[in-house]
This record gives sequence, structure tokens and C-alpha cells, in this order.
Amino acid sequence: MSGHDGTLSIDIINNLKDEIKKNLQDLPGNSMESEKFTIFRVPAHIRHKNKELYEPRMISIGPYYNGNDAFQAMEKHKWRYFRDYLSRNTGNSFDNCVNELQGLESQARRCYFEEVKLPSDQFLKMMLLDGCFIIEFLIKWYSGISDAIFDVGWILPIIRSDLLMMENQIPFFVIQKLFCLLTSSGPSPTQENTPVVHRIAPLVEMLLEYLSEKKKEGRPVLILVEIKHILHLYHLCFVPSQRLNKVSAKTYGIQQWLNPIKLLCFRKTKSTNGRFPRKIPSATELKEAGVTFKCKKSENILDIKFQNGTLEIPFISIEETRRSRLLNLVCFEQCYSTLDMDLTSYACFMGGLFKNERDVTLLQKMGIVDNLLATNDELVTFFNWLTECSYLDYDKHYLKDLFIDVNRYYISDWHRWRATLKRNYFSNPWSIISVIAAFALLALAVLQTLYTILSYYRGKS
Repeated sequence: MSGHDGTLSIDIINNLKDEIKKNLQDLPGNSMESEKFTIFRVPAHIRHKNKELYEPRMISIGPYYNGNDAFQAMEKHKWRYFRDYLSRNTGNSFDNCVNELQGLESQARRCYFEEVKLPSDQFLKMMLLDGCFIIEFLIKWYSGISDAIFDVGWILPIIRSDLLMMENQIPFFVIQKLFCLLTSSGPSPTQENTPVVHRIAPLVEMLLEYLSEKKKEGRPVLILVEIKHILHLYHLCFVPSQRLNKVSAKTYGIQQWLNPIKLLCFRKTKSTNGRFPRKIPSATELKEAGVTFKCKKSENILDIKFQNGTLEIPFISIEETRRSRLLNLVCFEQCYSTLDMDLTSYACFMGGLFKNERDVTLLQKMGIVDNLLATNDELVTFFNWLTECSYLDYDKHYLKDLFIDVNRYYISDWHRWRATLKRNYFSNPWSIISVIAAFALLALAVLQTLYTILSYYRGKS
């Protein structure tokens, strides 16, 4: 309590000092050393609109949803998978696992942006069960082993989606440690039927096979990349190859002075305040300006190209699980500042194309988009909302040059005139025949006039 003069009592001051001292002592790391968080919570202003797309539906991985009643059915399968994990190598034991994970506990806790309040025994049990479940799940899936979970077809897509949620992660070094214990400890010589350890495929190979949407020869080569967690590895499946396909503004260099059409359409694209374009016109607006859309044969959705009025976009199918994955990838980029915002850039690009249902219909007709959501309007809302909730440095993102080129093409009067002429007079065979007939009649009229004039002067002479 404070005294009559408003000062605090000695006991209160001492308690305050003790509290400050304890809080300082509990801080991890050293002074001027920043924490390197890798696993985050989705910001509240983003979560409240699409809560179900950020929270797991079938299985909890990591501490954020640990102990939730909704996932108790899968907890029994975790214990079963842990038993199967141990049975693969009798040289490994749960004592080894616990001892090794105990040495990683402090490092693992520091990976989470939100403080993990689980006591040590519960935290270690969580890491052990979740890590072993992921390993055993991958081995069974990769090897084609029959399992009760795999027999229920609708479960597999949900588990895949849950494993790729930003809040549903454990550090990758925990999974690696448990995998090393499984593959490095030699089996007991007395066990003749013990499975041969070296038959298990490498961990990253199984994960890439499970996560990647590309053929084996087109997958990224992960060299000197520290994988933070499974969502980070999934992010790496998209990013490496797309940088080869950037369309540079240099294509408007010397060619623009040699090509009169490009000379007419060349304009300064930056606005008066020096900023690069923040958006691109919608699909229907671009079509009216003469832009042609083409479905690009590429396994990477980021492999977008614009050249000579043709916008090539890889095919994408949007359904609930794909929507969830895109949201979590973009959210991960927003939280992890050292990443390039490539998926965010892609989301802003698609958000610019889709302004209304007509844009969706147009790109569906061109075979670029397959919308499996309830309505076209739902797809428009999804991409526009994703764009609004994302921060992007428009002066540096990987589609910056493409934004410049598309806007430069769009504002060209020449391209608009040519597109209008083509749309009004060359859109179908009858229009073409009419134009040709009109030119023929005009030519005949001119010839007749010339003949009349020549005849007149010959008569006078």
C-alpha cells in the first residue's frame, strides 16, 4: 500500500524488484540477441475472417492445439504409430528418444513466437508423439503399407492440409533427430526378423514426394537450406525455379526503336510519385486492351510470363484444401521476414485479375483456372481478401517487371485501337467477308473514278 504522501511501501517496492529480476532471468539468450522465431500464430485480424482455414481439422501437431478434445481420436493413432516406429529398429528405444529430445527442449521452445506453457514432461511427450507420427506416416505412405488411416480415403487430404498449417508445426530438427535415431542405431543381432534400416528412404525425399506437386525431375534441389518445419519445406517446393522466368523491362530496350508498334506503346509506367505499379487491370479489362491469355504448361504456379501481348499463366485448381494451403503459405511469408514474398506476389497478381465473376469465367474458358469452390464470387472474394491482408514491397517483388510490362501494354492507345478493330470487324468469318467486300467495292470505286478522269483528259487532248 502507498503511504499518506502517495509513496509506495517498502514491501511493494521489494516485490516489484523481485518480479523484474525474475522476468529478466527467465529471458532466453543474451543481451542484444534477438529470438529467431520460426513458428507463429496467425494474426487475429486475419484469423477472424477465415478461422477454419488456419486451424487443423483432424490432427494436432505442436503445442498450439495440443490437448484439444477435437483431436483425441488421432491421439490413439499417434501412440500406435509410436509403437510401430520403435518396432522398426530394436536398437532404438523410447529411452534414447526422450534423452535426445530433452537436449533439444530449450531450442525447440524458442522456435515458437507464442510462449509454450506446457511443462517439460508434456512438452517432450508432445514432440515425441508428433515427430514419430510424421515419420511413421511418411514411411507407410511412401512404401505403400496398408494402414487403418489410409483405408479411410477422406482422411488423407485433411491430414495433408493439417500438416501444412502454420500453427500446426514442430521444429524440423526434432523430426530429423528422431529419424536419425531410427536409421542410425543398428538392429539387435538376435532379432532375425528385424526390418533392415537402410531400406527406409531419406526423410527429405519422402517429404518432397508427399508435398511436391511436380514430377521428380522438376523438384527443387535443397542445398545448404536450413528447413525450419514442414510448411517451410513446402514453400521451398514453389520458390527456386520461378526466378528463371522473370520478364525484364529490358525487353523494351533497343527493340522499341526498331519496332514502330512498340515505339507507339512505350510509356513511362511509374506514377508521378515514383512508385511502381501496385496492381494490374482485371482479366476482362486486359482482354479489351488486346491482351491474350494462354495456359502455360508449367508445374510451378509462379511461372508466369508476359511477352508481346500474351499473358501465360500456369493452370491452378482452387478447392478447399488448396485455398487453405495458399493462405498458410502467404501468412508464413508475412510472418517470416527473411523469406522472399513470392507467394504473396502471386496472390496480389491473381487478386488483380479477379475483380468479378466475368473474370473467373474468362480464365476458366481459357483453361487457366478450375474453380471448385461453391461460386465464382467466392473465388473472387478469396483472392481479393488475401491481397488486402498481405503486405508486399511493390518495388522489389518477383513480378514487379511483369506488373510494369502489363500496365505499359494496357495504357497503350495503339493496342486498344487494334483490339477494337479486331473485336468489331474480325471476330467472325462473316465480319471478315464483309470487310473484304467493302474494301473490294472501295477499290472498284477508286478504279472507276480514275478511269473516268483518265478518259476525260484523253478526250480533251
